[in-house]
Amino acid sequence: MASVDDANIKFWNELCGTNLATVLGITDSSPKSLKKFDDWFFEFYPYLLEHVSLAGLAGRDVLEVGLGYGSLSQKIAESGARYVGLDIAPGPVEMVCHRLHQTALPGDAKQGSILNAPFSDNSFDYVVAVGCLHHTGDMRKGIDECRRLLRAGGSLIAMVYYAYSYRRWVQAPRQTLRYLASEILGYRGVVTPTTAQAKWYYDHNRSGAVAPHTDFVSIKSLRNYCRLFSHFQWQRRNIDQEPPFKKRARQELLATHWPGICGLEIYARAVK
Repeated sequence: MASVDDANIKFWNELCGTNLATVLGITDSSPKSLKKFDDWFFEFYPYLLEHVSLAGLAGRDVLEVGLGYGSLSQKIAESGARYVGLDIAPGPVEMVCHRLHQTALPGDAKQGSILNAPFSDNSFDYVVAVGCLHHTGDMRKGIDECRRLLRAGGSLIAMVYYAYSYRRWVQAPRQTLRYLASEILGYRGVVTPTTAQAKWYYDHNRSGAVAPHTDFVSIKSLRNYCRLFSHFQWQRRNIDQEPPFKKRARQELLATHWPGICGLEIYARAVK
């Protein structure tokens, strides 16, 4: 995984959300600018804090994996959790440390890979991994490492890309059908897109380059990856104004049953 890690360090050093910040006219990391970014972020993902319940984090040891612009990081730290952040690239680590310092919040963030996390066994009550495990190049190992870090009764809260979303059926119907057939025959694992275009719609930077590695997974295979946990629950989420839903606004679509049937993402909670 060294080559994937190296590529991820380079790519993700540009903060996830940089394109949005540019659109919003954000040019610095002042409290006012970060609040503008965060307000948009949580309005765009109104369901996120339903899955990462801040009320239960106070006084708990919480590890967040994959830090991006630090919006969720700051919320977790503000909740009263004993917060630690981990990211493969230095840029997001620097942003989260800046946020913590700027708001006088306790906590820390460090650079490292969730495939070989720099923490002892049974160190955390929660591991929050929203939008990163599918970029590691080894989702199964990433989940196993999250379990290692959790104490008994601790929870992994994760978001990963859904292999049978409407977008996958529209953009890659043959690959999605082959994946479905393989699962029917007993395969349990991820599917990796074969074109840059398929990845671009999920993650790309200011220059238009796509993330070095992206995997999609079904609920059945994700459940298999989490089989050593004592409990597993999931929910499909997210939708966008694109084929076959171009005629309806995103906010309207979010209120329909479609995200729960063929949404872009799986939100999962697995209890050790």
